[in-house]
Amino acid sequence: MSKNYVVGLGDNVVDYYQNQNVKYPGGNAVNFSVFAPKQIVDSYYVGSLAKDDDGELILNSLKEENVNTSFCNRINAQTEKTFVNIVNGDRQFIDSIRGTRQLPPLDEPNLIKMLDSAMVVYSACHANSENVIAKLHKRGIIIAYDFSEMAKYHTAEYLNKVAQNVDIAQFSLSEAKDDDMERILMQCIKLNTALVLFTNGGKPPLLFDCNHRKKYVGQVQYDPEPIDTMGAGDTFFANLVVYLLTKAKNLKNLSEGDINETLTKAALAAAKTIRQKGSFGHGTKITR
Repeated sequence: MSKNYVVGLGDNVVDYYQNQNVKYPGGNAVNFSVFAPKQIVDSYYVGSLAKDDDGELILNSLKEENVNTSFCNRINAQTEKTFVNIVNGDRQFIDSIRGTRQLPPLDEPNLIKMLDSAMVVYSACHANSENVIAKLHKRGIIIAYDFSEMAKYHTAEYLNKVAQNVDIAQFSLSEAKDDDMERILMQCIKLNTALVLFTNGGKPPLLFDCNHRKKYVGQVQYDPEPIDTMGAGDTFFANLVVYLLTKAKNLKNLSEGDINETLTKAALAAAKTIRQKGSFGHGTKITR
């Protein structure tokens, strides 16, 4: 590949918009692969796609978004589904059907070679990839990871297991207690996580450079009439990670200017996402 590239490893989902009778491809790792800024990097998605209509929807949408899917495999399973309503542009969760959350075998030599040379491998708590990222991190691969908003992924036990293998971490505080952020941050610092991002809906994101013990306040590009906020957080994180690593692959060498410029670019990218339907479009009518 002529450009640097990134890898989204793990989950794929189809979001069913009940009140619009339309479904859209998504999932944290899928979204990361799509939203990584293609003007400066190429991207791979590595995951197991079900042999059903929703699996086809995800696969075809990734190809149309110029994401390399050559290391995906197809499995006899049902694609994970979330059921939501979109009200005034915002997502209201209704229900979900969990998928197998399975990964392709990672012992294939060409796949390992590709992962070893990636700018970053991204995964998330919904991917069942905790043991895999530990192995990849030991190989010297930079890992970005989304711990979501769910309290069970913010516990000391889970952080002890995972955060030591993560270089850039994202946490949503939408369901957090008042003192959760400081507790999480202190534990991540002890576990040598380099950068920790906290998001909280429409509030400004907070990025902590753990190496230099500095806090940065990001921007929110306010939109009074968002079309669809689905995927905005994934957009922000994907752009943040890529632009930071473009500035300095050794995350200890980031300057204040680098970080502030990157936060601005990530906010602008997220602002574009909320002006389209679905995480990244490709809506299909729900027929059954």
